[in-house]
Amino acid sequence: MKFKYHHMNLCTEDVSRLSKFYQNIFGMSRLQDEEHGLTTEDTENRYDGQVEFITDGTIEFHITQKDNDAGHRMNQWINPIKNGHFCFRTDDIEGFKKKLEDQNIPYADYGKWALAGWYQIFFHDPDGNIIEVHQIGM
Repeated sequence: MKFKYHHMNLCTEDVSRLSKFYQNIFGMSRLQDEEHGLTTEDTENRYDGQVEFITDGTIEFHITQKDNDAGHRMNQWINPIKNGHFCFRTDDIEGFKKKLEDQNIPYADYGKWALAGWYQIFFHDPDGNIIEVHQIGM
């Protein structure tokens, strides 16, 4: 099982304003490719909020429309787009879920809900920070 730090998610009331800030201050550029396409009709529990994806060439920032009720609407106990989260990408999401279960760490299994082909789970670290782990190509 491999892990790679992938992105920081920042939630805001004004996606365009925050995205432009990071682009202007840090020289980041927008990502507009097939991997970063939002969900399609066949994706479970579709997310359709405004999102901009920007990068410094190595790390991504996902600037997301703040949504205080997303967890409730998704029947999940963790809301990853209320205050944001950080994310690791893995090549074995099922193995990672088992690892969490073996260590009695509860997680919210969102499945494929926001980005097409991304299977996402969310959990808390001991201080309450939200962590996403996802696998692509699902």
